[in-house]
This record gives sequence, structure tokens and C-alpha cells, in this order.
Amino acid sequence: MNYRLFFPLLIFYLFTATISMAQKAVATPQKEVMRFSLEQAQAFAYENNYDLKNSTTDVEIARKMVKQNTSIGLPQINANVDYANYLVIPTTLLPGEIMQKPGTFIPVQFGTEYNATLKATLSQLIYSGQYLVGLQTAKAFLETSKQKNVRDKVDVRDQVADTYIRLLVVDEGIKILDSTYVVVSKLVDEARKSYEAGLIEDIEVDQADLNKSNLEATITYTRNLRNLGYASLKFLVGLKDNQELEQTDNVDFFLAQVNHDALINQPFDYNSNLDYVLLKKADYLTLMQYKLAKTAYQPTLSGFLSGSTMAQRNVWNLFKTSEVWYPTVIFGVSLQVPIWSSGSRKYSVDQARLNVAKTKVTDEKIRVGLELQVATAKTDFSNAYAIYQNKVKGFQTALKIYEKTMKKYKQGMVGSTDLNQRYNQFLLANSDYMQSIYTVLSNKIKLSKLLEKF
Repeated sequence: MNYRLFFPLLIFYLFTATISMAQKAVATPQKEVMRFSLEQAQAFAYENNYDLKNSTTDVEIARKMVKQNTSIGLPQINANVDYANYLVIPTTLLPGEIMQKPGTFIPVQFGTEYNATLKATLSQLIYSGQYLVGLQTAKAFLETSKQKNVRDKVDVRDQVADTYIRLLVVDEGIKILDSTYVVVSKLVDEARKSYEAGLIEDIEVDQADLNKSNLEATITYTRNLRNLGYASLKFLVGLKDNQELEQTDNVDFFLAQVNHDALINQPFDYNSNLDYVLLKKADYLTLMQYKLAKTAYQPTLSGFLSGSTMAQRNVWNLFKTSEVWYPTVIFGVSLQVPIWSSGSRKYSVDQARLNVAKTKVTDEKIRVGLELQVATAKTDFSNAYAIYQNKVKGFQTALKIYEKTMKKYKQGMVGSTDLNQRYNQFLLANSDYMQSIYTVLSNKIKLSKLLEKF
């Protein structure tokens, strides 16, 4: 072997392999794993959920709007700089009588070729009904935006809780299916051995294989649902592509928090309901619009102070300090009094008044609707809780029956038909049990939100 050639090639190979592994490491960065309890997931969503980010921005926009409306009533200062170069000075016709030429006109050019004006004006709104009511409306809009942000947070909180719990339930279902798959797989192997020994017919093996194949399809379908739920939870929480989510709570933790009697007996106060609080904020805004429409009948008073100075030259020497600028200072007030609008203001006020009347009808509708929602939610939760308790017993019974039937099948006491019936019964009971867990916890979230006080 040529060692002089071998060692350089070895060094080159190791160098190339190191670079290749480094490139692969860069190309596939490690994902950050975020371990969240439900409460932690909700807290993270408050800061990172896409809709909540916009909702928080809306509050800031409303806050800036209040400042904008406030500044309208504060002193305003504007400055102007004007420059004019008369290429042809305007001509004025004077009566010929001044030159003893009656019946004729004498063309005269007044003015200078170069003119410049510097002007500054200070204005102050003294009284305006529209300004005062508009400022109150802007502040009310800010409070409404804050309340809406609270509702958006509550919605995201409950959406995260619902998705978090649904994902846990699916995981529990997968665990049961996986453990069942182990048992069914062993059963298929045992059936094949029994068939080879001439103890059973081939149909028994086919039936066991069919059960295993159906279970594999169910597991695949359930895992796909799990992947969708996981992606949905990541999206709600606001995780990025390079972040993974791991749940630290379990189903038993949430089931232990279900207090049926306390929720059912908890009184409902619509005045503390979030949707009703938002409605009252909207009603107040409508009332402000009515008041704003009425201010159109009120006068507006403002004052101003204006100072200007003008340069007039036939030679362009505007910045020559020895030349004269001619100042002017004006102080004044302006009073605008609305007199006649051909009914425009009246109809505007009438529309606003009718909108206020509509709020009373809407108010009653919402109150009655909320009472109905609470009654329905309590009924749904109570039914879901009863079904859950029933399904717990049903699942335990179906599992017990399936295990006993499987023992008898192995002992040759029952056939594959009986085992298949018990197997399908067990899978159905498992599916119903998992669904009942999610339904009772989901209905608890809905009812708790309606009864929550804000």
C-alpha cells in the first residue's frame, strides 16, 4: 500500500465527512419543545395568538383616537410661506377723469415683481358641542375596545382549553387502541398456531386477521385526527414551526374538577355576563351618536391670533437685512351659528333617536336569549354528565366481557363469532366512553363561560 497517498486521502475524507455532518446539522435544526399545562398554554396564547395580537392593537388604536380627538380642542399653530414672482404685473384700469380724459380708461400696473409672505396663525376652539360629545364618544369607544379585548381573551382561553382537552382524550383513546392492538396481534398469532395444529378452521384465522386489520385502520384514523388536533392547538397557542408542544396535564386532572351540582346550582346574573356587558357598551355608543347628532344645532366659537410679514421688491433681494418687511397682526373670534339646513339636521337626529329605541329591543332580546342559553347549557351539561357516568360503567363492563370472552375463546369454549361480537362491542364502548369525556368537559367550559362574572 502507498502510505504516502493513503494518509492524505484519509485526512481529506474525514474533513469532508465533518463538513457534511455540520451541513446536515444546520439543515435540520433541533426543535424547541414547550411543555405546557393548560394554564401555561393559555398564558402563552394571550401573548402569541394571532387574533389577540390584533385585538390588543385595536385597543392601542382606540387609545390614540382619544388623544387625537382631545388634541382638536387644544391650541393649533400653523405657518405659511408664500412666494410670488410676477412675470407680468397685473394691470388695473383707472377712469380717464383723473387725467382729464373723460370717457377713457388709463391702464396702470400696481405691485412689485417679487413678493414674499411669512405667516403664522394660532387658533383655539373655545366652545363646540360636537367636540365635547365627540370626545366622550372616543373615550367610550376605548372602553368598548378594552372590553372586546377581554372577550377575545376569554374566547381564546376557552378555545385553547377545548382543543387541549380534546387532544388529551384522543391520546387516551390511542393508548387503549394500542394496548388492544397488542392483544389482538397475539390472538392472531395464536389462531395461526391453532390452525396449523388442526385445532380450528381457517375462517377463525381470517376473522382474527380481519379484526386486526380493522383495528389498524381505526388507529391510523385516530392518529390522523390527533395530528389535526395537535396542529390546531399549536396554531391557537401561537407556536412557530420550529417549536413543539408537549402537554403536562391529563384527562383525570380535568375530570376531577367537574363539580356537577355546583355548576347546575350556580345562579346566573346577566348584568355580569360578558356579552351583556359588551352590549351595554355598544348601547352607550349609540346614545353618544344621538347626542352628537343634536349638537349640530349648537353654535361653534373659536378664536385666532395671526401674524404675518410681507416683502415687496422689484429687485430680488428678499434676504437683504436692510430692506423693509411690512408686518400685520390680527386677533379675532369666529362664531358659527347653524340656522337652516332644510331638515338635514332634523333627519339625522331622528335616525339617531330611532337607533336608541332599537337598543332597548335588542337589550331585552339579549337578556331573554342569555337566560335561554344558560338553561340550555345547564341541560346539556347535566345530560353529558349523566351520559359520561353511564359510559364509564359501559366501558368497564364491555372490557370485562371482552376479556372473559377472549379467555373462553382460547379455551375453546366459544367461537370466533362470539369473540368478534364482544370485540366490536368493546371498540364501540371505548369510542362512546372517550366521546362522553370530551362532551362533558366541553359542555363544562361552555356553561362556565356563561356563568362567569365580568
